[in-house]
Amino acid sequence: MNATAEALTTLAWQVRVRTLHILGQAEQSWLLWTPKGTANHMIWHAGHALWVQDAICVKLLAGKSELPSGWAKRLGMDSNPALDRETWPSSTQVADLLTRQLSRLKELLAGADGKLLGDMAVWGDGVEPGVGFNIIHGLHDEAIHQGEMYLLLKMCRAGHC
Repeated sequence: MNATAEALTTLAWQVRVRTLHILGQAEQSWLLWTPKGTANHMIWHAGHALWVQDAICVKLLAGKSELPSGWAKRLGMDSNPALDRETWPSSTQVADLLTRQLSRLKELLAGADGKLLGDMAVWGDGVEPGVGFNIIHGLHDEAIHQGEMYLLLKMCRAGHC
């Protein structure tokens, strides 16, 4: 595994473990709760992290989405969890897919060409980012959603949900 792939694998592990930790701390009754005036619940935030890495990493490295059927529409950028009244996946299902995707990312990164991953630190002035830049973007997005999940968790622990 080249140095870029190693760094990305380590970063993915650090970010994903935190998402799984927050998801695992939530009681079942909290997972779909949204405060008044908001639209996204913990399951959506965790699932969106799954969708982002599928859309900007797995698809690029594996050549196709590896999400279950219908999940991209439900968890992607154009989703609207506040209006989605269908049954949501359980935290166990989401956690399992997040865990499996992390293993898959490690596998895909281990086999990725260093040129494809690109220089994560260089972008601009005519230099196109490699897949590594996309992965960092996705992990940054996941970390932001972790913050939202953590705020919801804290509100529920304080008795607001």
